[in-house]
Amino acid sequence: MTLTADIAYGQIIGQRQRQEDRLAVVRDGEDGPARFLVLSDGMGGAVGGDIAAGVIVDTVVEALDGAAGGAGAAGSALRAAAVAANKALRARVRADPGLDGMGGTLVIVRLAGAGLLFFSMGDSPLRLVRAGQAIRLNADHSVGGMLDAQVARGEISAAAAAERRDRNSIVSVLTGGPIGGMRMDESADLTPLAAGDVLVLASDGLDTLAAEEIAAVAGQDRPAVELAEALLAAVEAADRPRQDNASVIVARFRPS
Repeated sequence: MTLTADIAYGQIIGQRQRQEDRLAVVRDGEDGPARFLVLSDGMGGAVGGDIAAGVIVDTVVEALDGAAGGAGAAGSALRAAAVAANKALRARVRADPGLDGMGGTLVIVRLAGAGLLFFSMGDSPLRLVRAGQAIRLNADHSVGGMLDAQVARGEISAAAAAERRDRNSIVSVLTGGPIGGMRMDESADLTPLAAGDVLVLASDGLDTLAAEEIAAVAGQDRPAVELAEALLAAVEAADRPRQDNASVIVARFRPS
């Protein structure tokens, strides 16, 4: 079955001084179906986080805009686009050494028929909302993500994981430096999609909401633009001190 994606996106600045998230939707032609979804969250507190996210997204979009071929070819293209973005960051820092230390996360989604491929580095979540659940598809490359995985394996207690003050530290991110030894998360095969599924690609500012809250909001039978607005409104309603930027790309799938 072929699916059509209803796609919308939005951003809020939260309690930060500037917006350091960037996102893009790459389509076939000006009004054609979406092929790629891209998001980067600039490293908060680092010089040029907004610049880094812009460089990453612009480079990835340029690299993917000419990508063609089947699912396998697209899968390799996602990693190649990430490598190109990292090289672009390195060149930017060389041109302006004052930007040394900037970086950003990256999530790329390739929509292919009734399935998707993805590539990610960092802690920006990619969730599939289905049957009342918001299932995280990609790994959380932060200290918190590693600790939560240890809790799930019974290696440490949830209390010990919660006490760590460095939970938000990212362990894998694009900075323009060597990335060969960094963690990368990419799908080996197409993740199948079904009518009624909702994909939520976001910066970690959305993590103000628990997975259950995301599922309750994004699982509603409403247009994608309303779901994106409702998710960001829920983040704002939580009124969390020092709320991070929050950005979302929402794709709701229906039969063609």
